[in-house]
This record gives sequence, C-alpha cells and structure tokens, in this order.
Amino acid sequence: MQTVVSGSIVMMGFKVFFSFFLLSFCLLKAQADKDESGAVASFDCEITQTKQKLDKQYFASTPMMHLRVDNVEYAYATLQFGKRKDKIFMYIQIADKNVCIKKEKVLDISFKSGEVITFKNDFALNCEGYFVKQLSKKDFLKLKDNEITQMKVYAYEKNYELYVSESQNYDIDNQLNCLAVYKVKKTDEIKIKNTKKEEKNESSSGT
Repeated sequence: MQTVVSGSIVMMGFKVFFSFFLLSFCLLKAQADKDESGAVASFDCEITQTKQKLDKQYFASTPMMHLRVDNVEYAYATLQFGKRKDKIFMYIQIADKNVCIKKEKVLDISFKSGEVITFKNDFALNCEGYFVKQLSKKDFLKLKDNEITQMKVYAYEKNYELYVSESQNYDIDNQLNCLAVYKVKKTDEIKIKNTKKEEKNESSSGT
C-alpha cells in the first residue's frame, strides 16, 4: 500500500511539473512555428528555477521546444530538459487526445549518422502523453554530440514521429551544455541573488 501511495505522489509531482511549463505554450508557439525555415536557434541558457519542488527536490528547467508531428494531423509535441541535484532529465509530452504511453522502451531516437537508440519511459503508465527519461552520462553525450533527425514515440493506439530541425538540434546541444554546469539552488539562494541584483540596479540608477 505504501508503494502505491508513493508512486501516486511521484506521478502527481511530474504532472504538476508539466502543467506549470505548458502555461508558456502560447508565448512560445509563434516562435516554434518558424523553426522549420532554419531560423537562428531560439534559446541561450534561459534556465528557469522557481520555488516549486518536484518529488521534494528543487529543480531547474530549460525553455520548452515544440516539435512537429509528421504523421498525425493537428498534433504536436513538447520537449524540455530539467535538472534535479546533479541529475538531468528529458521530458516529452504528446499533445493529442488519449495518448497512452507505457513504462517500457517506447522512444526511438534516430541520428543523422543512421544510428538509432531506444529509451525506456521512467514515468508511470499514463494516457496524457508523458514520457520522462533520466539521462545517464552516455545518454547525455549521445544527445549532445549527435544530430537528431527524428524521435518516434510508441503509444497504445498510434505512433508519433517527431521532426527535429537543425536549429532545434542546436538548442538541444546548447541547453544540455547549460544544464551540465548549472547548480540547482535552494530558494533562499535565489532570493539573495535577486536582492543583490535589485540593489545593484538601484545603485546604478542613482536612487
């Protein structure tokens, strides 16, 4: 019984994480729609950390990317990376109706070299399109150093082929590099940092 309750709490934590960052979709969608044209990469170490906790731990995250689904109309996917302590995670959500994903090897990532790797979903069975993977050092280097051409998510009713553009590959490399050196801070550390920044701004403005 304790295991079931604990699993439910962890699942709720991930749902809170996804819900919080999906709020930024409206602001980023227009920028994502232009990505196919080979536009300059969107992000530059814009790591976000709030007072929220995930599974009782502070976490930081990169900006959300929006990936085109090639084989399903009116569907898209979001891709995001996060960090808790020194662990880096990859989060994907398929935005479509009733996307049930097992806690199994359900994600294929194809690279320009022709190599294909398969990731297991670390998240519990769900029908909300969530895929979560804690990246090992080997996984991290593979994603960072190789150009991705496609991600394929295997769900119960259908499969989703996600297109990854050249500029999004640049963003992935950049975001992983940023997270690798980023130190997740406690809430009071963030507050002190923000206070010092405000004092500096007041001093420079002569107020």
